Amino acid sequence: MRRKSYTGILFLICLTFCNSSIAQEFEFFGVIKLNDTSLISYKLLFDRVNDSIQGYSLTDFSGKHETKSNIKGYYNADKNLLSFKEYDIVYTKSPVVQEDFCFVNFNGNVRDLNKVKAFSGDFKGLYTNGERCLDGKIVVNSGQEVRKRVEKIDKVIQRSRKFSDSVKQNIKVARVLDTLTRNIIAKNENLNIFTRDQKIKLSVYDAGKEDGDIINLFVNGKPVLQNYTVTHTKKHLEFKLESPSTLIKIEAVSEGTSSPNTVRLEVEDNRNFVRTITNLKAGETAAMTIIKK
Repeated sequence: MRRKSYTGILFLICLTFCNSSIAQEFEFFGVIKLNDTSLISYKLLFDRVNDSIQGYSLTDFSGKHETKSNIKGYYNADKNLLSFKEYDIVYTKSPVVQEDFCFVNFNGNVRDLNKVKAFSGDFKGLYTNGERCLDGKIVVNSGQEVRKRVEKIDKVIQRSRKFSDSVKQNIKVARVLDTLTRNIIAKNENLNIFTRDQKIKLSVYDAGKEDGDIINLFVNGKPVLQNYTVTHTKKHLEFKLESPSTLIKIEAVSEGTSSPNTVRLEVEDNRNFVRTITNLKAGETAAMTIIKK
């Protein structure tokens, strides 16, 4: 009985793990080149399970029109073919509505996705209704390669006597890479977040050093938090979306002991998670608009 039980356990373990699919994460940084010679920063991050890929893209990241879109597609290792398309906007700083966005549709040769350091290729631009818009070219490097290059530059700067200690501190690898990944809402900026849900959750906290940042938070003009001091402890709020759009405005009351006022904001629904951060001086405001699809 003991032998049969042990064998049965091994069989269940093998059945569970041997047949399961392990997701691999891939990250790329670069640009998209439009046919009018414009260059726009571009980031891809996706998981691969067997042949399927799913993740998101960031267009104009850290820019005035930063847009996060979901992507899906597949990778055929036998044919070295990578295919994906943007199909849904998670958020955007652009005032343009989703129907007016030109989504990237890419089909190109990528040899050995697990080892590739960079890839490029033409893409087609399509509106949500399938009509053609701007075409262009994707040119990206793997996140690992980008980090290696940044680290090399960092080492040269840290060893050089031409730069002050304050400059060296600001060009630390961690700081440079942080600017590539965090979503900043600056003065007078508005982040449009799209949802299909009837309510959203909002978390407010200080992700860095607690320095006494104080904010006011308004929802559709009504005060929700007044003279609130942000700490590491998350303040959890939940809002019903009773209208097609809900405006959440953040006002910096005080910059604390370390300027500027930087507050982490996280918006979550049943499908998406958006993390952003303010970068404000006292008296300045930034906003997020929750738009129901």
